[in-house]
Amino acid sequence: MEPRPITRRALFRLLAGCGLLGSLWLRRAAWGQPTAPGKTSGDGLRWLAVADTGGGNEAQRSVGRAMTAVHRNRPVDLVILGGDNIYPNGDISQAREKFTIPYKGLLDAGVPFHAVLGNHDIRTANGNPQVAYPPFGMKGRWYTLRRGPVEFFMLDTNVNAQWRRQMPWLMEALAASTAPWKVVVGHHPMQSSGHYGNDEAAMNRLAPLFRTAGVQLYINGHDHNYERSKPINGTTYLVVGGGGAYLRDVDPGPNSARAISVHSFAELTASKDRLEIQAWDSRGRSIDRAVLGRDGRVVGG
Repeated sequence: MEPRPITRRALFRLLAGCGLLGSLWLRRAAWGQPTAPGKTSGDGLRWLAVADTGGGNEAQRSVGRAMTAVHRNRPVDLVILGGDNIYPNGDISQAREKFTIPYKGLLDAGVPFHAVLGNHDIRTANGNPQVAYPPFGMKGRWYTLRRGPVEFFMLDTNVNAQWRRQMPWLMEALAASTAPWKVVVGHHPMQSSGHYGNDEAAMNRLAPLFRTAGVQLYINGHDHNYERSKPINGTTYLVVGGGGAYLRDVDPGPNSARAISVHSFAELTASKDRLEIQAWDSRGRSIDRAVLGRDGRVVGG
């Protein structure tokens, strides 16, 4: 069964529950967070997702080479960067060493990148230079991106995030979306068996909305490992924090479908009715595969 679109009544019920109804202004323009439709070839979308990348080290470069190899074999439409794009302090002057060189093959091929901010990224000028850096493809601290059958909802999940503005925007954007696949991206984990574990506050804030709006996938980093959760109320939580930062141990829990501490990234392919998640390590070896149906359930592996 396909997820039902969020109704206006359900939207306002969620807003009231979050204590935001009185301050809601349902106008994107007022918040300066533009939404622009995109183009993609055919009826599907293939993209790569990776986070905790910006070390400028051999681990990052090896992941970048493996990503480029995937693109040569199966061209991708874009790359999602899940935050901590430049270690240790988000200094955009280091972008050549910690972004341009590791991803040269993809950038030379014209593959666009779209990033969110991580906790290290906001240490310099609150991340504003990264938001303004064109190769990171950011339309604001939070923004949407529609490509083919997928709409991405790119969030700022940092400690100083402006949730009283961002949360109403997210509710409205999800309510307005007609995309078969709704994918939310933030740096911080909600469900994780890694170092930081589950974030109950984030789950309380966002999981009811994900369920009501039919969000099938949440992508994040922050924990330096790869993990795919079992679907939880129709949402799979995907940690892709193996992009180059030092690795941390991961201890699979009851909600884990696959968890491994290895430098890695995810390749995702969406058609109208199926979303395939394929994960690769930095040597190009497969470490995970699953196929989701539109209702968020696993239909293959």
